Amino acid sequence: MVVINGREFRTEPNSTRLITTPVAVTLAPNTIQAVDFANRYGGPATSLMIDNTDGAQAITYNVNGQFLTPLNLGASSFRTFDNMIISRVIIDSTGGPSTQPVQITAQVAGRSYEIGPREITQPESQV
Repeated sequence: MVVINGREFRTEPNSTRLITTPVAVTLAPNTIQAVDFANRYGGPATSLMIDNTDGAQAITYNVNGQFLTPLNLGASSFRTFDNMIISRVIIDSTGGPSTQPVQITAQVAGRSYEIGPREITQPESQV
């Protein structure tokens, strides 16, 4: 279990039993927007790609609020995150200002969608 942004997640990001759903979000240019995967899609993202489609202006981003200062993503660049539990991402494209949208592509894990048999672990004997 992990607590991120005040939410409790029991998802293992690299579980082979996890069913994920691809999600694509296009964010309008010259805005500050947050994509909250847990509220919007019912679960955390396990992988994420941020694609800055603007050929001239950089954007900034912050994943799960983990950076004190948001990170910079140059013009026509992308950044990927894999095997993580991503609750939300904040994108700021007002610095330039940007004239092209930012594309976010993610794999979102539902809260209770898993396949395969449940493996119940036995507690160790106290003998």
